Amino acid sequence: MQKLLRKGLSGLALLAMVVIYILNQQADGSEQGDYYLLALSWTPSWCDAEGDARGAPQCDDGTGWQVHGLWPQHAAGGWPEYCDTDARDPSRSQTRAMADIMGDDGLAWHQWKKHGRCSGLSADAYFAQTRAAFEGLDWPETLTRITRTTRLSPDAVEAAFRDANPQFSADMVITTCRDGDLRELRLCLTEDLRPRSCGTDVLERACRARQISLPPPD
Repeated sequence: MQKLLRKGLSGLALLAMVVIYILNQQADGSEQGDYYLLALSWTPSWCDAEGDARGAPQCDDGTGWQVHGLWPQHAAGGWPEYCDTDARDPSRSQTRAMADIMGDDGLAWHQWKKHGRCSGLSADAYFAQTRAAFEGLDWPETLTRITRTTRLSPDAVEAAFRDANPQFSADMVITTCRDGDLRELRLCLTEDLRPRSCGTDVLERACRARQISLPPPD
């Protein structure tokens, strides 16, 4: 009996080692993702929360929607980050060229370092994918012509977006919120930028508030 117990414990220890190894592999970003999550920030909310304090230039120019990032995701849940890659890091001119849709070149560099290196693409191709994903969207006036603080339900925000982009179904887009404000729309895309269903872990991060505020751009 003791021999069987010791054998069972050894098996559990081996299983635990395997699980820890897998988690470490995912944590250190050694695996590429299976699909993309395109995170789009409502800039006025970000500016109210932290951008104004940083003196971010996009907080003074009436900017609305901007790209937070294009993030590789694991289909089974989770995401890789800070991956090893043979791809050359982007130049200053490459990151600066993304400022029009990402706010500043610092964010573009950070997104490449944390997420782009896990895409399997060169920096040029990754930024081109990011731009194509963003510029391929249509935006309804409901979500762009905001002249005063507007309150909507998360479902209404998502429905307005889907009405303008009918290729997205309900399980392909979520709204996130913080402190009562809309923060982001997050869209799930295949590697060739076609809409696809989000993973369960992405859907679980959807905003649960009954209503959220959209502050107007300055």
